Amino acid sequence: MQGDDPAAVAQAAEQARQLLARHRAGRETRRAAAGLVLIEACPAVPHLVIVGGGELAELLTTQAQVLGWQATVAYAVGDARKPMADRPAAACLIVLSHEPDLDIPALHTALTAGIPYVGALGSRRTQARRAAALTEAGLTEEQLRRIHGPIGLDIGARTPAETALAICAEVLAALGRP
Repeated sequence: MQGDDPAAVAQAAEQARQLLARHRAGRETRRAAAGLVLIEACPAVPHLVIVGGGELAELLTTQAQVLGWQATVAYAVGDARKPMADRPAAACLIVLSHEPDLDIPALHTALTAGIPYVGALGSRRTQARRAAALTEAGLTEEQLRRIHGPIGLDIGARTPAETALAICAEVLAALGRP
């Protein structure tokens, strides 16, 4: 496309931004005075940053591979911060741990860095404890509302494998919203 059609350039840029905001690859064409405009978006592959271990973490890693995503299991705060800092637009934080020394710093980092998906496993009481600690750490109500918790779409999951599927489905749904 030639730069002599500013309106077409602006439209193409906006369309590309919309595709990227939904974290979806896409290809569209538009007609412009200068000819046909191809808009192609190739967003970063989602990277699950899983805080905490166990069977569910292993199953989430496997589910991520099936979807063509990346996954990192973090057992320390620094292990979680690095992938979120390296690729903030692609990182999706999933907190499985119930350890405040691990959960709170990881959640704080994700919420202040604008990570597109932040989810945390736990009961309402655990979620309330985390919210109180994060508020004490200076986060706003608006930031706290970004936490998906209890984590995962309500699909009636009963097994760890079904729970991993529900979590990945929620990540996919959340990333699909602009």
